[in-house]
Amino acid sequence: MFNRLPKAKLDALVRVGQRLRADNRPEKLDLGVGVYRDAEGLTPVLGVVKIAEQELNNVQTSKSYLPPDGDPDFIKMMIDLVLSKNAPELAAAQAPGGTGAFHQALALIKATGKNARIWVGTPTWPNHIPMIDHSGLRYQTYAYYDIGTQSPCFEILVNAMERADRGDLFLLHGCCHNPTGSDLSREQWSEVADVMQKKGLIALIDFAYQGFGLGCDEDALGVRLLAALLPHVIIAASCSKSFSLYQERTGIIIVKCETAAEAERVQSALQSLARLNYSNPPGHGAAIVRTILANPTLHAQWLSELASMRDRVTGIRNQLGMMENAAEQDLQWLVKGNGLFATFEMTPAQCERMGSEFAIHMPDTGRINIAGLTQENVERFAMALKSVKEVHVENAC
Repeated sequence: MFNRLPKAKLDALVRVGQRLRADNRPEKLDLGVGVYRDAEGLTPVLGVVKIAEQELNNVQTSKSYLPPDGDPDFIKMMIDLVLSKNAPELAAAQAPGGTGAFHQALALIKATGKNARIWVGTPTWPNHIPMIDHSGLRYQTYAYYDIGTQSPCFEILVNAMERADRGDLFLLHGCCHNPTGSDLSREQWSEVADVMQKKGLIALIDFAYQGFGLGCDEDALGVRLLAALLPHVIIAASCSKSFSLYQERTGIIIVKCETAAEAERVQSALQSLARLNYSNPPGHGAAIVRTILANPTLHAQWLSELASMRDRVTGIRNQLGMMENAAEQDLQWLVKGNGLFATFEMTPAQCERMGSEFAIHMPDTGRINIAGLTQENVERFAMALKSVKEVHVENAC
């Protein structure tokens, strides 16, 4: 039965993990895995999460199923966190993580029966295009990022929107672009919103890192602007990074509709799609998040712990970007970036040398997780980078 199944191609992060496990050097560094790590290399359980879990343990009386669209209090509070306000034109459903939310977004698009394209700026999260392809939807790529200038190809983005057909969707990263860390400015978000409104385009937003860039409200600027101006916006948001709830698979899909009546239809569709795909979402992570967001004291503690994670990542960016050796390599662009990731101008062979010669393991795309570095090993990374960088990569724009 399964003899003709094609062997799955390993993605870049899986290959990094294999090389890392095979490396017995004690000084090895893992710059591949996409989770936050503290200065000791751990992905901690937040203190506020432990408090919330204890509260839940004291009051929880049942582990019965949630409704197909999830915990209603979690949904309301997440809408407030992402968009700052609720509205009758919004439909939403809890989902198994940000990936589950994105999957449900694609299923919803598929269910409309429209033959619209999804425009994807590259590079992007490695799972985006395979998931779109697997869903049977059409997609079109364009260059989002110029590796030479380490900045968004904004003119190419606007040109792609001008060429798109009415009803096409644009996949946009709400903040902390993965894998480059290079976000649009306030002015660029405003222009994107104007062009999308004029062209009748739909925003499909991956919003996985709220609070890891500049702050929760600051990181939501583009998302909220698009939701305020466009009749249709689809948001796949994750709690994995912001609440450090990776194992709990806690996410949400939020759909901005043109009318309240349309939102009712979308809500019904989200319930049906959840029932078909996984029946009911997991409850524990959502209960943790709503417990934190509903309690002013816990909410404030969460914001403080989130700020500490953000400040550590920003501090490593600044240290690497401003150190003398890094300046010689023109790495000051790192200071302008946001979030966990940055993509360096490197060939696959150079990335392989980082691992084989210096025990610094990273994907062959040149993307690193900045949280894998510490104040003590930043200079070691910079010196290794300087040693292997020999091949120029042409600009994308």
